[in-house]
Amino acid sequence: MKYAEIKREWGNYYRGISSHCVSRPFNPLKKEMDAFAEANSGLSPMMLKAGQYEIIADKFIPVLLPHNPFFFETGLKMAEYDGCVNLSSGGWLYLRNVALYSDSPEKAADYRRYCYGDLIGLHLSYGPYYDYDHHCFPFSNMLELGLSGILKRLEEGHARNTEPEKAEFYEAARRGILAVRKIAEKFAAAAEEKLASAESPEERKNLERIRTAARRIPWNPPQTFYEGLECLWFFHELGSVLDGIGMSVLGSPDRQLIRLYRRDIQEKRLTEAEAYELICLYMLQTDSKLDFDRPIEGQFNAGEQGDTLILGGLDESGNDVTNELTFLFLKAHRELKLTYPKIHIRFSSRTPAVLFQEAAKDFLADRNVLSFLNDDIVIPSQIMAGKTPESAARYVAGGCWENILEGYEHSQGANSYFSLGKCVDLSIHEENEDEKSLELPFRKLDGATSFEGVYSIVMDNIKLALHQLFSIQQKYGALWTQVNPCPFFSACLNGCAESGRDYSAGGACYSPHGIPFTGVAVLVDSLLALKTICFGENPVPLPRLLAVIRNDWRDAEALRCRAMASPHLGDGKGEAARLTARILNDLADYVAGFRNELGGIYQCGLYSYRDIIDWAKVTRATPDGRRAGDFLSQGLTPARTHADAVTQVFSDTASLPLLRFPANSVLTLSLSKNGLTEALLSGFLKAWVLVRGSGMLQLNCISREELEDAQKNPQNHASLIVRLYGYSAKFITLSEEKQREFISRNIY
Repeated sequence: MKYAEIKREWGNYYRGISSHCVSRPFNPLKKEMDAFAEANSGLSPMMLKAGQYEIIADKFIPVLLPHNPFFFETGLKMAEYDGCVNLSSGGWLYLRNVALYSDSPEKAADYRRYCYGDLIGLHLSYGPYYDYDHHCFPFSNMLELGLSGILKRLEEGHARNTEPEKAEFYEAARRGILAVRKIAEKFAAAAEEKLASAESPEERKNLERIRTAARRIPWNPPQTFYEGLECLWFFHELGSVLDGIGMSVLGSPDRQLIRLYRRDIQEKRLTEAEAYELICLYMLQTDSKLDFDRPIEGQFNAGEQGDTLILGGLDESGNDVTNELTFLFLKAHRELKLTYPKIHIRFSSRTPAVLFQEAAKDFLADRNVLSFLNDDIVIPSQIMAGKTPESAARYVAGGCWENILEGYEHSQGANSYFSLGKCVDLSIHEENEDEKSLELPFRKLDGATSFEGVYSIVMDNIKLALHQLFSIQQKYGALWTQVNPCPFFSACLNGCAESGRDYSAGGACYSPHGIPFTGVAVLVDSLLALKTICFGENPVPLPRLLAVIRNDWRDAEALRCRAMASPHLGDGKGEAARLTARILNDLADYVAGFRNELGGIYQCGLYSYRDIIDWAKVTRATPDGRRAGDFLSQGLTPARTHADAVTQVFSDTASLPLLRFPANSVLTLSLSKNGLTEALLSGFLKAWVLVRGSGMLQLNCISREELEDAQKNPQNHASLIVRLYGYSAKFITLSEEKQREFISRNIY
């Protein structure tokens, strides 16, 4: 059977548990879980979670998909996403306890004030205080130890930590491990039962393979390439089903499985063709759950799904890991014409030229589906944040771009996006009723008499808003351990078994919380416009310029053109880069003075999501020439109103203190594909790495003519895939607004 037919066949099953067919919250076992809680009133959240594990293991019915050699499907998770909170049976405890965030007048008032930050486009507020999505399962630990080794490590930790308050964690984690063992055993039994009615040699082969593997793994470490792939997918799925947290990463298979692959090839258990078939079936899983032909607003989560796969990069010894599997996974993704999983390729100055060349192929085929990570920035930035070189080498980007040290932490990288552009807005415009609900005394620029005065007011306003954000998170973020402790996930992380604490209580090796800044260009360009127009040659009085901005630049086009002609981020002339560096250092210095709700660091980042559209609607005119509602700039990316050369952009971003932004520093660029060749594009990618242009590159290779024709004649461009806000989608499925945003981006 061809892969397209297999994908359709799997899709038939997933349609029955898709967001279009089932309601939220989705939990087929809710009745059993509620009955358990009622019969065991007074149990702590930790013990309720242990009961949740056992109910899942006891009650789920194994689903073995036809033509699928992998076992993982429990039917307890909504098809399209990775299982967080209200999308799977694992979210039962969270939903039972989430009222703890607002069960008193003080909590409710703080929660409302916190949510207003999102409503007005200042900062994100989901979670509400803890990032329940964007996790990476500790695959490397499981591949090395198996469940039996994890249990042994847990028991050794318990023997060293005999304090009564830690006993529940060890007990719940142990019960979680045994529940997963039972889940695997049930898959083995289901395969055994189905073997009696197997109708084809292929079906028999898959069922025999599942029966054998499920009896051995995940209790024991995998011994073959197939078992390794199975472990990656099994724990990606089970991690979310059990604990109700989003598992965004599918692993780093070329790094984690190459030893098993080469041993299988050497011992003739597997041919390269057979391995490639397994890879294709592994890679096909996510896309089979999704419908990319619907208009994007009718797709689950507006077309964004979190699954990411990491390839390439440096290992713990600083050696490049690029190998046969790297290219087999890229080949499968391209030949199957997949959108998901998202592939993030880790590059460094040691990356072989052939990998740059291989990566270029997709873009020249209208497949803007790859993103790139720069080890020469990300690894040193993690070490600078206080993490060991060995752990830093294990980083992955979860979901869209949030750096996570696999096996060592949950980095909480995506629930605190913070808009620098909105802070410019609030330094100029009078607050509306929603903004007044923040209860923050933002200073206005009217009284400033120098550029330093302007800078001081804006930065003070940024710090004021950050202080409130951090204070509320510190006050209530630690409630997560009462809302949704995750002892099974925690037991698999390094640090928790040793400390006797759940990761939600700071038990892992590291407990960072990301604070990603967006709209850098809005802030930098606005400050430089104010400096140039009001404090440079032929100055315009500051009150006059502020009045024009408050009037949304109406009847002031000449002044607006002057603002847009001011120095700006990405012009390569130096002044903007120096100011950006000053701002970033000031932000990093300020953030370094805080500890998060778990006692860990706040780690700065530079990236953003769909908020460049959503928050733009509530961000008024700014001094850089933006009018109210104009789209915002993404993360570190220059504004879309300037036609600079990409070398000038690199010149600016390469001079910035990006090592102080370990959460990630993302540059989003579009290159004209007119005249672009594989050699030119691979050279561009290499140059980005060598100049250290950013921690991550989100790239499109497009032509404006093609995009405009796709708007007029969508039937001729059904295969055109573009990179949006940390994910890719078919251009013709985008809403008119999203198409406008994408076309308005600079094309270099």
